[in-house]
Amino acid sequence: MLHATRALPALADLTPLQKAYFGYLANYEALTRDLYDYHLTNWFQWCRDHNLDPLTVDRPHVAMYVRYLSEVRGNKASTVGTTMAPIKGFYRYAMVEGLIDRDPAAYVRLPKIHYEKKHPLEREELRRLINAGKELGGRHWAMIELFTVHALRISETCSIDIEDYQDVEKGRRVLHFTRKGGRTSTVPVPVALLLALDDAAAGRTSGPLLTTLDGRRLNRHTATGVFETIVRRAKIGRHVNPHLVRASVITDAFEQGLPGRQVQRLAGHLDPRTTSIYDLGAHNHDTHPAHIMAARLTA
Repeated sequence: MLHATRALPALADLTPLQKAYFGYLANYEALTRDLYDYHLTNWFQWCRDHNLDPLTVDRPHVAMYVRYLSEVRGNKASTVGTTMAPIKGFYRYAMVEGLIDRDPAAYVRLPKIHYEKKHPLEREELRRLINAGKELGGRHWAMIELFTVHALRISETCSIDIEDYQDVEKGRRVLHFTRKGGRTSTVPVPVALLLALDDAAAGRTSGPLLTTLDGRRLNRHTATGVFETIVRRAKIGRHVNPHLVRASVITDAFEQGLPGRQVQRLAGHLDPRTTSIYDLGAHNHDTHPAHIMAARLTA
């Protein structure tokens, strides 16, 4: 089985599939590479299950995989799009490198995504999540504090080691972690967050901060189970996922009047336009500028 994190075979002995696989993933770093590796590995496994060579598949084969994701696995249209992005990129790369003479994924239609208007979590709901995490303690408390204090993604949260928050800069404890795309960030650790991190470490001085019950690092999937436990304890009466918490924290920062540059810093975005996408307050009638105009113009 191909796997990007394992030792490379002798470079001179690489098969065409290995050249395409390792060469494509070499363009990405850290968490993005791991995610793309995961989706490509699943695609290769599906090909093996159907006695197909990934480099000689036809467009109907890729289309049937899309149908498999939608109808057999029951993935939402957005999830199918996320899954297929690295697969489409893989075939574009393989064609540019001359490893295939046509791209079988180029014109495969993906399910249409119907975007629904999302409503952010209210500040009181965020507080209930924090309180629920604190009641559960340990990894639950640390996870929700990282989600709400620094608006971290779930993959960023899982990547943190205990050693990553031991440094002190200018008299403040700081946390070093890897953001999406491989960038390293350093952020301050407020007292409430420090208490939660120490509770999750439980006396350990090294290794992953958030672990399964048998000591393995949490990943995107096992961490989702931990998060769902927090949501159940908080008794939030609607579907909540880590991404909604992140977007809600960013929205709340905007609504508190923080300058856009500060909110961008909180979100960890390189482009302020990306940060604006996370602002779910566009439909908040309470903060609409019409109220200000009405008050100013009323005699």
